Amino acid sequence: MGLTNGHVLAADYLVFGIGAVPNDQWLASSGLRTANGVVCDEYLRAVEASNVFAVGDVCRWLNPRYGRATRVEHWTNAVDQAAAVAHNISQPSDLIAYGPVEYVWSDQYDWKIRIVGDTSLGDGGRVEVIGDDHADRFAALYRPNGHALGGIVTVNWPRALIMGRKALTERTPYRVVKDTLGQLAEPNA
Repeated sequence: MGLTNGHVLAADYLVFGIGAVPNDQWLASSGLRTANGVVCDEYLRAVEASNVFAVGDVCRWLNPRYGRATRVEHWTNAVDQAAAVAHNISQPSDLIAYGPVEYVWSDQYDWKIRIVGDTSLGDGGRVEVIGDDHADRFAALYRPNGHALGGIVTVNWPRALIMGRKALTERTPYRVVKDTLGQLAEPNA
């Protein structure tokens, strides 16, 4: 790899990591409580400023699905949050809590990577691969507490993605999801 200073680095492999570090310091003088984003309740209202709503990367809200503060950096979440905020602003007597099954994706060359739910593991978490992770189609099931299904990552497997998203929405037991995906992974399925 050639550097801008003229040096050349030799390597067998090169990994690029591109990302961002959230910055909520510009809100310090606003009076809003911040901690890795604007701290919001389950209705996406800023804590201690209920006439202020937040959406997108800046929003860290109490997610009723997980019972903890969550911040999601993906445009699909921002769109869904905006719809929830529009409802909550226009119908303040009928507030809806925002507790989605998150969905993000990335297309990397021939891999279509899809992620639904929460793939953070915490202590005692487990990941189980269904299908052949050396092939071009598989799924990884995430169990944050070792029992319940938290999230699913699929690679080039749309049917597993659809099934997994529905299972997470309906809180289908882990064993049922694993067995169903196992059947779908069979060569003739």
